[in-house]
Amino acid sequence: MPNSNRFKDNQDGTLTDTQTTLMWFREDGWQREGKWFSWDEAKDEVHDMNGIKFCGFEDWKLPNEDEILTLYNPEEINRDKYGKEIYLETIFPPGCQATVWLLGESGHEAPIFDFKNGEIRPLNRSKTGRMSVRLVRGNIPR
Repeated sequence: MPNSNRFKDNQDGTLTDTQTTLMWFREDGWQREGKWFSWDEAKDEVHDMNGIKFCGFEDWKLPNEDEILTLYNPEEINRDKYGKEIYLETIFPPGCQATVWLLGESGHEAPIFDFKNGEIRPLNRSKTGRMSVRLVRGNIPR
């Protein structure tokens, strides 16, 4: 059963995770713009959203592995843009892309996260593939 008290809908296109204090874009790049994102386009999205101070902030970033894993929940079934099952907290609207770029490039590769199986894997940054981007701000308290 979803924990409806965990996330606060800020009514501005963002959600705040009350457990981690992270603030997330409610929709991913596919839902907002209807396009796939290459690695360079994902980085451009960060730059653009910070440039316009989306929701008054200029510290948006790609999530790291620890941050994205806070949204992965095998007990909650959401749906991707194809109607396939993904395990993304259901406070986020269905219809997103199942794979998103993560922070942390190394050589010619950058990590992606897959909401279908919780897998983090490297992908050649020059591949466009069917990736999206879900921006976050804040840090997980340690």
